[in-house]
Amino acid sequence: MSAPPEDGGTDTVAGRCRAGGGLARTSLGELRRELGYGRLGRHVLAEIAESLTTEGLGWFPAWRLSPKENDEPHKDQELWVYVRDGGLRCQVIGVIQAPDSCDVPAVLDGLLARRPSALSAEGKLSLIREILGV
Repeated sequence: MSAPPEDGGTDTVAGRCRAGGGLARTSLGELRRELGYGRLGRHVLAEIAESLTTEGLGWFPAWRLSPKENDEPHKDQELWVYVRDGGLRCQVIGVIQAPDSCDVPAVLDGLLARRPSALSAEGKLSLIREILGV
């Protein structure tokens, strides 16, 4: 899923994700085409997941790339791809998707420590932009 360096990398989902601040919306069809598959099936879902992981990316909803849970994948099914950089967005998504494998109180306390209720309207927008990476 990597693009040649000369094009800036924005012609791939991974490149678009990084260029967009670490978050991009895509479809199973787009990811399938990037890997060169003509049809979308359960084994292709596993290949897409492996490729995204290799690129240092995560995705949600997680079940979209699970061959066990998505037994009828369609090219128009959408998912979000994000950079797994350990940042706030990555931590929050991790807590939501796999709370048993995360320190939920620590992540939520880190998020709440910014005291959104005490922020101005612009401060709240700034915090939202930071979380979304925009």
